[in-house]
Amino acid sequence: MKNYIIKKISTISEDQLFEFYNKVYKNINKSFIKNLNWYYRIGYNTFESIVIIVEGKIIGHAGLIPAEIENQGKKYSAIWFTDFIILPEQRSKGYGRILTEEWMKICPHQITFCNDLSLKIFKKSNWKYNFLVNRNVYPINPFKIMPIIKNFGLNTADDLIRYFLKKNLKEEKLIKSEKITESIIQNLTNLEKKKKLNAAFIVRDERWFRWRLIETPYRNDIYFFENGGEFIIGHIFNQGKIKRLNILYTNSANNEEGIFKIVIKWSIENNIDYIWYLSSKFKNSNKIFSIFYKKNLNFAFKTPSSDLSRALEKSLINAQGIDSDIDYITRDR
Repeated sequence: MKNYIIKKISTISEDQLFEFYNKVYKNINKSFIKNLNWYYRIGYNTFESIVIIVEGKIIGHAGLIPAEIENQGKKYSAIWFTDFIILPEQRSKGYGRILTEEWMKICPHQITFCNDLSLKIFKKSNWKYNFLVNRNVYPINPFKIMPIIKNFGLNTADDLIRYFLKKNLKEEKLIKSEKITESIIQNLTNLEKKKKLNAAFIVRDERWFRWRLIETPYRNDIYFFENGGEFIIGHIFNQGKIKRLNILYTNSANNEEGIFKIVIKWSIENNIDYIWYLSSKFKNSNKIFSIFYKKNLNFAFKTPSSDLSRALEKSLINAQGIDSDIDYITRDR
């Protein structure tokens, strides 16, 4: 193995980072580089993403997002493991293991939603894992989002599908969306303070909500919906020719009733093709096509605290789409 250097990304030039990202991401945008401080929450504390360099070139990257976890009244500084990448030609040489071990030195409490390849590496470092956090999709236009169907050129069925869906929801009220404001942030913070969760959970305070919902480069695409004390915060963006609504945060059950049902109607009116959401209490959509999008996520973690480890084995109880980078990982990179 050749000599290598580990560096924090704040010490790397934008041009060198962009050269690397351009090799590993399909849709890399310069805005990603310009907003690195937000993506990796640089400056929140001393924890920072790192790269591995061989012969003057970046060959691997391990990102992180600082967070806090609370369990039984005790708070732990933690880091989400994100954007773990080794150049294809440098894989199977041990660099992935080295980068992971260096990353693990940054903070003792580590969590991640990861793919199967990354999970294999984490297992070698004695990480624990479970599949208790789930991703679900509510398809509004299956003819547009299912690869098997859309290849038949049936996208023209979109108007007809929306017509029948709206007809079924004609008794539901129309809801108006709002932009995120400081008042909304304050209300969210107060609601989080009142929660009494008898399990390990992500801490979301005022500073956290402001970073995630106001300081984000996606602020113009984030909407707030409220009805009868229930609310949903959604992130709308186009992925190719598909328009999706990611449910980032909600105080209601994603069970297609209440505000969820009203937001479905709003989505139909606003040409959303599908609604995406996370849940640690999974309940599959009643729509037949939803079974194709049910997915148990890999949640992996490592901590020296036996109490926290036992709690995380039972799931991260308040996981939502707003956590880690799972909401926006397909945007701009």
